Amino acid sequence: MSIGRLFHVLHAADELDPLDAFYDRLFAPWHGMMERHHSERERRMGSILVIADAAVETAAPSADPGAQDAPIGRFVAKFGRHWHSLAWYCDDVGEVWERLTAAGVRVFEPGAVPAASRPAEGDIYTHPKDTATQLEFYQPPASHGGPQGSGPFPDPRFGDDWPARWAQTGDPLGVERLAWVTLVVGDLDRAVAVFCDGVGGRVVHEAESAVARTRGVFVAVGPSTVVELATPLRPGSLAGRDLAAFGDTLHAVAFTVADLDRVSAHLGALGIGVAARDDTTILADPADTFGAAFRFTTGRVPGDPRD
Repeated sequence: MSIGRLFHVLHAADELDPLDAFYDRLFAPWHGMMERHHSERERRMGSILVIADAAVETAAPSADPGAQDAPIGRFVAKFGRHWHSLAWYCDDVGEVWERLTAAGVRVFEPGAVPAASRPAEGDIYTHPKDTATQLEFYQPPASHGGPQGSGPFPDPRFGDDWPARWAQTGDPLGVERLAWVTLVVGDLDRAVAVFCDGVGGRVVHEAESAVARTRGVFVAVGPSTVVELATPLRPGSLAGRDLAAFGDTLHAVAFTVADLDRVSAHLGALGIGVAARDDTTILADPADTFGAAFRFTTGRVPGDPRD
């Protein structure tokens, strides 16, 4: 399978500038990949903020007429501030399309047009009801150089000097890397089948989390991403409330850190509450983080392809 690095996680909100300012306070991310970009076609504004080996695309409806009827506008109107979707680079989007469609996953081109034939390059998107959240797969066009990491917004993470550049950002949390992303699902077996058969992932670990109150299956996707497919063990947990409110959804993003006390102190200084904590993991309260659940952990997932 040609899936490569995770391109970005998308965080949607009603306004872009306050969301970007929140990320500056919490993470001190690297800027320069995409800043307050206006997409006339999608009627939205967006930035891409780089955090260690991860990137978060922040997005909000633009001031264009009809923006509330465009995809991001409709999402925010229905779900409010929340994690929206996942995107990966790939070097053969046609191969990804073949695997997804063979698994019965509905696939679309930009503009929500059904992708009826094998694409040669560019973007494809899954229907979120088929893959528990919307997934994007992006093969940079030949006109932008073609390889992963090229495109209209050159990605600094592909440079050999990126670790040194990240070390100079003043990261207040001590983020080492993206640990995993969590999708909360009602039918765990079905979700695992979709991510293995349709996306091409492989199961690397299964575990229950006392702090998150979930039962999870961890699936490696591509060379460097771990996706946790989790079902709540208690309806009143963060995961349980997310599933009840939204159905299957992208629920949380976890970052590996060196020191939980450092994280706790920084969250406290920003007035961000801690929803739960154990010896290895802190769950930030999404009420204080623009509706998106963040986890910070010193733990490792057994079978992580990066280790």
